[in-house]
Parts: sequence; C-alpha cells; structure tokens
Amino acid sequence: MWEKVFNSESAIWRDRFGQHYDIAPGRRSRELKIEYQIRAIVLSSPIQFKEEEDAHQYLWMEVMQTMLEESLKLPVGPGATSKTLQRIHEALKGVDFLSEFRKGRTASPLFYALQLCLSSFALDTTITEPCRRTDYDIKQVYSYADEVGKAFIDHDNLGLAKLLNLRNFWQRHLLNASELTFQESFSGLPADMKPKARKDIPTEASRLSPSWLGYYSCIHPLSDLQKANQRQTCADLETHGDGIDIMTLDLQPSSEQFWPAQCSKIIPLAGGLDTERVYFDGKQRSYDAAHEAGNPVFGFTEEIAVPHGGFEGWTRICFTIVEADEDDDDEEEQPSSAVMDGEGWIHGYEAVIVPGGRMMLGRWVDMKEPDARGPFIFWDV
Repeated sequence: MWEKVFNSESAIWRDRFGQHYDIAPGRRSRELKIEYQIRAIVLSSPIQFKEEEDAHQYLWMEVMQTMLEESLKLPVGPGATSKTLQRIHEALKGVDFLSEFRKGRTASPLFYALQLCLSSFALDTTITEPCRRTDYDIKQVYSYADEVGKAFIDHDNLGLAKLLNLRNFWQRHLLNASELTFQESFSGLPADMKPKARKDIPTEASRLSPSWLGYYSCIHPLSDLQKANQRQTCADLETHGDGIDIMTLDLQPSSEQFWPAQCSKIIPLAGGLDTERVYFDGKQRSYDAAHEAGNPVFGFTEEIAVPHGGFEGWTRICFTIVEADEDDDDEEEQPSSAVMDGEGWIHGYEAVIVPGGRMMLGRWVDMKEPDARGPFIFWDV
C-alpha cells in the first residue's frame, strides 16, 4: 500500500510540491517528486559562503537558480504571491549568500548572475545587511580611467563581476546609515515603492516598464577615488544638506528611432544585425515633484540573445536625459533633434536590466564632459 501511495507517479508528490512551490503546467508527478526531494535536502542543509566555492555551494546555487526562474516565469492569481518566491525569501534568511561577495576570489558565472538576479532581496533589510566597503572596487564602480566610446554593456561579455561591484556599492550606500548618503532617502520610501523581484504578469518581463525610481552617484574630482578611506559619493550631508533627490523616469514606446551621433560617440549601438532594438522617450523628474515639466528622455533597449551565468532574459538599456530649458514656456514638445541643442547638461545612461525586468544597474556619463561619470540604479514601480 505504502509503495502505491508514495511511488513516483503518485499524486501525493504533486500535492506536496504544490503546497510549497508554483507548478509549471505539464510537469509530471515523477519530475515533481525528484525536484521536491532535492530542494528539501539542499535547502535544509547548513551552508556558508565565506569559503572558496565548492560542490555543495554550487548545488545550492543551482537549486536557487531553478526556483528563481520558476518564480519569474509562472503566473499567479490576482492578489496572490508566488509560493516559490516566498520559499526563496525564507531560504535567503538562513544563509549568508547575499553578504559574501568573493572579491579577489574566483567564483563561477552562476554565483555572479544569481547575486545580480537576487538584487531586490539584497536591498531588503529583513534579509541581508549592508556591504562592506571592501566588498567592491570603488574605482571600478566609477569606471575610473576607463575610456568611453565602446559599449559598457557588451552582449557577448556582460561583465557579471563588474556589475556585481555596482550592486554592492548600492547595497552599502542604500542600507548603511553611517555613510550619511542614500540610506535615509531609501529607507523613507513606502514598501510598495521598494525594489521587487518579479512582475505581476511574467510575460511582461521582457517589456520595458513605464515607471522607474532610482539614484545616481557622482564624485568630484574623480581623482579622489585614489585616496584611501575617503568619500565615495557626493551624495552626503556635506553637499546635500537638504536631502537626496530620488529620480523618476516615465517612459513610453517611440516610433522615432532617435539616437543621434553625439550619443553614439559615447554610447554606441551594440549587438548584431538581428538584435531586437526598441526605442522609447519620456520624462525624468524628482520623486517629490511629480507635477514639474521634467527633463526630456530618449533611448532604446536591446535584447541580449545569449544567456549569462545560466540565466536568460538580460536586456541592455541606453538612454539620454537632457536638462530642460527653464526659460522655454512653450508647452509644445520640442522635436527630438532640438533637445540636444540646449546649453544645459546632457547625461547618457547605459545599463543592464536583470532577468525579471524590474531593475537596471549601470553607468552614467556626462556627454559633454565624459570624465564626469558614476554608477546608477533604477527599479520599476
């Protein structure tokens, strides 16, 4: 009798799996039994990531990869929460994965990719802690001494370790109050405006979200990065006594394929002839100034067709924000070509949107003075 109840094709395995995880259509009980048992064993075993990567750690990461892909792709009912995503949340609470970053040590591409795909969890103070300054290379965060004019986000060589440097910088400065930089601003956001892992409709993951929040960081002069234990950003109380402005982006698809030569010189198109590229435009405003006219935004996304670190669904995004002319009272929109002719600042942004479509990490550059640059982060809301 017990053999009949617990055999591989028994419905009991589908029921057990479904109590804890989302079930993809078409999966047989035999598959669910194996997956359920693997997860039960791996996720209940003690594990630490302080040491060099080993087979035990890699197996844990493979299980988390499977669960994350499952949670990003499977639909859930209206108002419901992904069961698999809840299990990921619980698993991350019990390990130090999001607090150990292997700077200076060899790690697998899966380690870097999984870290990046879990970035929304990394910015959740109920799960993790701020990074240490030693967990990232501040010169790499600011692309110190790097030449501009080639793609920062390369389709074939995404640079996962470089991107994790950016994420770790934000994990410190958004979460650590002692830095006196972005933490007060970030912690003051309502819960529904904080980063999330998945979209409500998974099939929308590849589409550019219309509304984003985020921050950029700068430091002047850039040569200050060579000084040990010095400031890592201008976003501190010394220069921003009135608080930090949170940036918003309101974007919409554009029928105009606009990316002028002066932009391509700094941030070129990438990919190949068959790269799917979608153009957009919109406005950038401050979070607490939703009714202001805003600065013009235009740009494009490029689908990255190849997987990185075992994950598919990466997207390159490039856009330009142009300082609006405060003296221009004309309510009509200027032609795209005209917005580049003003005397104000013009900043170019290039980033990767991580699988799931809800967060971008990258570098901004002053298009007029390219030595001015720094990291930025946006997440959709």
